[in-house]
Amino acid sequence: MRRGALLRLAVLNLRADRRGALLNGVAVSAGAAALCFFLSLGLGTGAAVRQMFPGEARLVEVVPGAVSLGPVLGGGTLDDAAVRRLRELPGVTAAWPRMSLRVPVAATRGPEGLALNYPPGFTLQIPVVGVDPGLVAGDLPPGASFADPGDGGPIPVVISSRLLEAYNRTIAPAWNVRRLPPGPALVGLQLPVRIGYSIVPLKTEDRVYDARLRLAGLSDRVPTFMLAMPLDTVRRLHREYGKPDLGYTGVSLLAARPDDVPAVAAAVRRMGYAVDESDRSVAERAGAVVAVATAALALLALLMIAVAALAIAQSLFASVRARAREIAVLQAVGATRADVRSLVLAEAALLGLGGGLAGAALARGASAGLDRVALRLLPDFPFRPPSFFLFPAWLWAAGAGVAALAAVLGALAPAAAASRVDPARTIA
Repeated sequence: MRRGALLRLAVLNLRADRRGALLNGVAVSAGAAALCFFLSLGLGTGAAVRQMFPGEARLVEVVPGAVSLGPVLGGGTLDDAAVRRLRELPGVTAAWPRMSLRVPVAATRGPEGLALNYPPGFTLQIPVVGVDPGLVAGDLPPGASFADPGDGGPIPVVISSRLLEAYNRTIAPAWNVRRLPPGPALVGLQLPVRIGYSIVPLKTEDRVYDARLRLAGLSDRVPTFMLAMPLDTVRRLHREYGKPDLGYTGVSLLAARPDDVPAVAAAVRRMGYAVDESDRSVAERAGAVVAVATAALALLALLMIAVAALAIAQSLFASVRARAREIAVLQAVGATRADVRSLVLAEAALLGLGGGLAGAALARGASAGLDRVALRLLPDFPFRPPSFFLFPAWLWAAGAGVAALAAVLGALAPAAAASRVDPARTIA
């Protein structure tokens, strides 16, 4: 029997038993809807977690060890020699040192062009870290400069995009000021600051002078609540103010592959240094919780689909018994046992496919509706995702495919029973 004729006959059989086909389709669509809904929720929540903790998989953050074993046994200050040794570790492709600025920097006025957003009389102490230009080079706009300008020029700085999100969602509403535009629109903005001035009593330096900071770009490799400027600028300011050389605050190592990170971290610890995994561990724990919850809910949805497949099997058994004479006639006119099995399986596949697509559509509508309700009721908190659900194209195929497969598996026994109908005895 040709496939086209087989499908037409399967459709006619389903139309003949509309009520049973509808009930079976509803059962399958409920399971497929639950599966697609829970998977979509897990994908959306996972994306939100990655947005809140955008740790790079290949970066290893090295910091001085809590206990120094001396230059012979390892550990101690992170200096240029230590950076060279770290760069030579197997699996490391780059090493970028960073150094915290120990000279206070404060802003007493708002950025040029955004003065209306700055509260009158407010002084903002700015924490600064000096970073190697290579760390943020990939995040800067084409042609942007991130080098020490020397005396008199505006100092290029980089901020975290997460800091902008935190300001717009928390600080701006609290201060009752306007929100800042998207990050790329702020590139080139200049902020007047006072070098050497501190709001902490007795911490202001003997020399205080005015300078300007120029936003060169945004990067997630920069600490969220710190401002990054070129490492050479931090060294220059330390020399100007007579600050002793205490070594680097940390070193960012770039592994060749994410799989190399554990070996690199172990080698760093053997050298006597520590690895800062606070952000990575938080992201991994949150991701693990989301993955486990999604897997449990998806398993529940699969059980619902399995129950629907059993209902289809029971319905097809009853249909085979009721249509025994029709099946016998079909065999008498030339249909083989394989054709009979294929007909029953085709009916089940059509039920599963139709129910799966309907369930996926139902899940898509439910997720869109819950998104609108949640975004209307929840407060405007930082890093709030635009949607709590992700519904990629493959999820439609997964919902329909799993439902169709479950229906076909449930129909194997009824199909075998249908193929064993004896046309001679049945017709007689």
